[in-house]
Amino acid sequence: MGLDDWLDEVGERQKVVLAGLGTFQQQVEEGMRQLVLRVETAQQRADDREPDRLVRMRQTLDVAAVLKKLQERDFSSLTRREQRAVPGLWREVGPERMAWFLDQSPDSLPRLVRQRLRDWSSSEDAASQRVWARLVGQRALEKRALRWALPMSVEDALGANGPLMLAVHWLSHPLGGVVEMLKNAGLKPGAPYAGHVIARHLRQRLNARKDVSEGLKFLVDVPLGRTWLPHNNMDDVAVSAPLESRVAVVSAALECWAHGQVAPDVRGRLEERLIIRDSVFGDPRLTTLTQGWDSVRKVDQAAFDTFLTALIQQDLEFFFERAMHEQDRRKFWLNYLGSIRRTTCWLDSVTYDALKSRLATLPAEQQAAFRRAKRLPRGDVSAFELSFGRHVAVEFSRTGNATYLYEQERDSTQVLRRGAVESARDLKSLGAIRLVHATGWQLRFEQALLELGIAKDRPVKRNAR
Repeated sequence: MGLDDWLDEVGERQKVVLAGLGTFQQQVEEGMRQLVLRVETAQQRADDREPDRLVRMRQTLDVAAVLKKLQERDFSSLTRREQRAVPGLWREVGPERMAWFLDQSPDSLPRLVRQRLRDWSSSEDAASQRVWARLVGQRALEKRALRWALPMSVEDALGANGPLMLAVHWLSHPLGGVVEMLKNAGLKPGAPYAGHVIARHLRQRLNARKDVSEGLKFLVDVPLGRTWLPHNNMDDVAVSAPLESRVAVVSAALECWAHGQVAPDVRGRLEERLIIRDSVFGDPRLTTLTQGWDSVRKVDQAAFDTFLTALIQQDLEFFFERAMHEQDRRKFWLNYLGSIRRTTCWLDSVTYDALKSRLATLPAEQQAAFRRAKRLPRGDVSAFELSFGRHVAVEFSRTGNATYLYEQERDSTQVLRRGAVESARDLKSLGAIRLVHATGWQLRFEQALLELGIAKDRPVKRNAR
């Protein structure tokens, strides 16, 4: 074998060895990726199960005995199970005893941080939040053990302004991206903290006079986004967020809606989403508000009242313009917007089908009003119900029909709540007060309503779209 042949053979062998090393390196890298993925998946599963595990632990743990051991500074008698439970008992333990416990068990610090993030609440006293945040910030914390992915210190994140600081930091990101970054940090939709970040992100964009349509569109159209809005069992929703989170996001969405920095199509879909049949929220036009809407009103009553009035005005104008074609009655009832608590539009089948066929040509707010309307299977007369709390008025589409007034406690239980309404005739009763639309009917109607305690508001201008 000549020197050249030998060198060629050596070169070929080197190529084979290098190729083998390259393949081995790829296999090692792929194996490491798989290992990291499995570890992350296991950690996520552990985080997901942690709340339920704490609930079960509380049911079987002698909490009083644990607190007594902490009070007596008797760390040696705490079992391993009791040590793991202490961060979840932070409310009962208090900052002073928790500080001593963390000195004895530094490995418990990541569990306390994760628990405080899970239990973060805007209703907690700001001074208390600062104390707990400082307690954590004073200690060395291994970020790798915590899997910390937030662009701020742990102490800042746990403080009263944590969600706001995070929202400001991510203000340039779309809301969907913010939610993904929260998930990567372990703050999933089930954590109230995530909802507060979303609410503050919307408000910060609103304050910066930026369009919020993208964020609201994410909340309305994407299953993950609908986590924080009213929804029912028929919706494609990733998971239902805690009530506090939903109230915070709904309140922020209402504020964005009220300031008008929303595209018309998104505005209409948001209105529909907010009044969907939801066991916690339901229809805000109900006389007695559900727990969800009552909480939203306490957060921002001005935005809630504006939203409620707008819904009622949309329904009222839609009926009298599209089904009744009666401007005088529309103008009359608009003067009572502040007193009307709920409206229901009942369309006869011919009118309903005709409007449905040209739904796309209607203004966005009237499209939303149509989707809230109900179809009457029988008859050729439409009806419109206006609830004033104690009393209910019903108007009918055909000229010549009187307006019927019912007392909520007595008459409407038989007329308006007796089950499925099949025709406008089902909304009439001999026991009702009948008001006829003869010449000068506006003054007579106004007097009759005053006698029932229903006062006229100042004239209301039609909302410009």
